[in-house]
Amino acid sequence: METAWKSPWKSPTSVTQTPSPLTEESGGSPSVPPTVRPPIQPQEFRHHNFADMELFLRKYNSEFPAITHLYQIGRSVKDHDLYVMVISDNPEVHEHGEPEFKYVANMHGNEVVGRELLLNLIEYLCRNYGTDPEVTHLVNNTRIHIMPSMNPDGYEVAAEGDISSYVGRNNSNNFDLNRNFPDQFVTITDPRQPETLAVMNWLKSIPFVLSANLHGGSMVVNYPYDDDKDGISQYSECPDDMVFQQLARAYSEENSMMHEGHPCADLYPREYFKDGITNGAEWYTVPGGMQDWNYLNTNCFEVTIELGCVKFPRAAELPQYWEQNRRSLLRFIRQVHTGVKGTVSDIRDGKGIPNATISVAGIDHNVTTASSGDYWRLLVNGTYSITASADGYIPVTIYATVSNDRAEVVDFRLTRLHSDSSHQSPSGPQATQNPSEREFESLIKELSLGQGLEELARSTATEGSFHYRRSNDLSAFLRGLTLNFPKITFLHM
Repeated sequence: METAWKSPWKSPTSVTQTPSPLTEESGGSPSVPPTVRPPIQPQEFRHHNFADMELFLRKYNSEFPAITHLYQIGRSVKDHDLYVMVISDNPEVHEHGEPEFKYVANMHGNEVVGRELLLNLIEYLCRNYGTDPEVTHLVNNTRIHIMPSMNPDGYEVAAEGDISSYVGRNNSNNFDLNRNFPDQFVTITDPRQPETLAVMNWLKSIPFVLSANLHGGSMVVNYPYDDDKDGISQYSECPDDMVFQQLARAYSEENSMMHEGHPCADLYPREYFKDGITNGAEWYTVPGGMQDWNYLNTNCFEVTIELGCVKFPRAAELPQYWEQNRRSLLRFIRQVHTGVKGTVSDIRDGKGIPNATISVAGIDHNVTTASSGDYWRLLVNGTYSITASADGYIPVTIYATVSNDRAEVVDFRLTRLHSDSSHQSPSGPQATQNPSEREFESLIKELSLGQGLEELARSTATEGSFHYRRSNDLSAFLRGLTLNFPKITFLHM
């Protein structure tokens, strides 16, 4: 929800006022210097196997129920839950006007830094909510979805210390999940994997605005397009190229090693990325990638972030990864609050119009409104001609100027088309619709949007957390209990 806030992004620390003695300089009035209390930093730096990660997520969901919601979007080939943690002030529902953001990590099972950083981020957001101004504002005004592992099966066979191998990269069916999405230039013939299908359905069910896919093996922010029609490594510009460059720099500028552009000199001496960002296809082509599918098939703008030169670093190195990336992770979330946002509604009754199209003159990429008529459209600074249109309505165009650090509110009120040329409502008394009919009609409309029917089934199904565990899974679960609850548990061997 929106809250009043002055200069929300300037200070990463919370400030409290403490009285101080009278001074001559103050003319006898009390001077009140601020006492700065830094945010609470994560304490749990270790590699989390699936059982340990699952317990970590359930622990924070249980400890912070007012701002967290833990759910699953599906299961992996080996039947591991694909968990997502939501952090927001009203985490279980989409609030009108509040943007949806996501982080996804560990798509390649042996690229683990993103997985651990997202667990750190969950801890950081939960522990600092209500005391740190930046965190509190983000959580109050954004619905943040965090998926620590898209490929839990691959992680379980990967090995700590792996620098650049492929062991654990693919899923249990030995398919690369980042080559498994439908592609605009290439026909992907590999069978769609359970993890891929789960993510595709997830993205169709929630009106995500911005996302990052966290990888490892280099240090750069990669933006669309990831391939091109010629199938060669060359710059492949998407309609929102300037927006993606701005988003990519928002992350890289807070990570000094990444921003310098040559972070992996020992491993890849010829690799250089100006400002720590790159167009995907200019680096190398990735047909079937997830970030392009996001952009072309949903409202969501996604980048791919390579977080480190080593794919599976030693646990002792994890604190430095957090220190390098914590400011970047927060700043990137803030980018969801840029561009334009608003509501498209019916001028007669004020109801939001779902699936209305928002188009920007000169940019060949549209977005659509969510179920209650709200929308978000990321843009760089400038003045734009923006049009809202919907079936059965007269389109409306408004000029808007976008500036830094906040989204410009642009609301549209559309008038219905009528059969007569004057667009006036037919004369004479109108039939009154039964209230139950209106409710039923509204339900049908909601279910017809995106994955509405699947969401209804998911929301009404009984969640089952009870299941049989194999011997290895049981051992990992018990070890995870002792790691997450060391004060009250002890594991006898």
